[in-house]
Amino acid sequence: MWYSEIKHFCPRTPIVLVGCQLDLRYADLEAVNRARRPLAKPIRPTDILPPERGHEVAKELGVPYYETSVVAQFGVKDVFDNAIRAALISRRHLQFWKSHLKKMQRPLLQAPFLPPKPPPPVIHIPEPSTSGGQGPAALFCTPLCADVVFQLQGGHSVFAHRVYLATSCSKFYDLFTLAGSASQAGEPCGVARRAAKEPAARTKSLEMEKGLLGEGAQAPLRTSQSDDPLRLVQGEGQQFPGAGGQELSGWGRGFVSMQLELVQDPVTQREKQMTVVSMDCLVQPGPFQAVLEYLYTGHLDQGRADLMQVAIIAELLEVFDLRMMVANVLNKESFMNQEITKAFHVRRANRIKECLGKGVFAGMGGAWGLF
Repeated sequence: MWYSEIKHFCPRTPIVLVGCQLDLRYADLEAVNRARRPLAKPIRPTDILPPERGHEVAKELGVPYYETSVVAQFGVKDVFDNAIRAALISRRHLQFWKSHLKKMQRPLLQAPFLPPKPPPPVIHIPEPSTSGGQGPAALFCTPLCADVVFQLQGGHSVFAHRVYLATSCSKFYDLFTLAGSASQAGEPCGVARRAAKEPAARTKSLEMEKGLLGEGAQAPLRTSQSDDPLRLVQGEGQQFPGAGGQELSGWGRGFVSMQLELVQDPVTQREKQMTVVSMDCLVQPGPFQAVLEYLYTGHLDQGRADLMQVAIIAELLEVFDLRMMVANVLNKESFMNQEITKAFHVRRANRIKECLGKGVFAGMGGAWGLF
């Protein structure tokens, strides 16, 4: 070290201690050594001193300490500026008559070095497989995390997800939101609807022939093709008991009742609370599952032999897009169904954003994660 020789031969010479190649503390030494081979000696991690060691040496010598890095463009100007300050201060006693030296500052402290941020990690997201994946079709066939079960005539049970149905069909959206609003404090349905203070949108009245529905036809239902929930006409509301279930025969054709029950999950084989919806005898298992599959995937199997029954169930559940697609197939105008399918997916995406914004079905985080 040259400190003893400097103090012996040049006792009045100012000294500044400088640590170089600061960037090596944060560099990839393996890459640096590969670039230096074979001319230079490889750098080992023990060759790089921490900043504390430099400050300790500077404190022992009584000199200022600075760190520099040409690669990072750090500290080079600080070294020259403070070296000039130290040189001018050391000449005060020789040129004391120069007034500008009286205001000269001593070498300043160096600001800490902010190491560069590491590059963000590269995350590779595998593409979802088109066959056998966890898409809506696979979810419908294997009802993982199902929270609603439809009881059909003949003991048939169809498991589904409220989120998929509510965001694809206004009828189911109204049904599942009706369950939450009408069960609060045992209020009548008409009172709960009036308290919502939202403008009722009634743009179409669905009247089906009695021969199609049989003798079980109930009071007329006013429906809306807009995104607003259904509202019953004042005076038509009825008392929906919270614990014993809700009677739906007067609310919509095809529905009998809805209640919460402990049902065995078809996947985990464990009992959990689900919404049990009892359907009318007019709703047949095969066509009903075809309607639900459309609500999940937006796809219609045009080769089905029971397309007319599918259209009837779609009319009952107010899935007007599906009814129109069946009519196009029967009229040999299937090419028009592509636009209907596109509009279906766009409308469902908008409904999903609306539900997320309003917090509807917020308690079903697992079901939201399935989208």
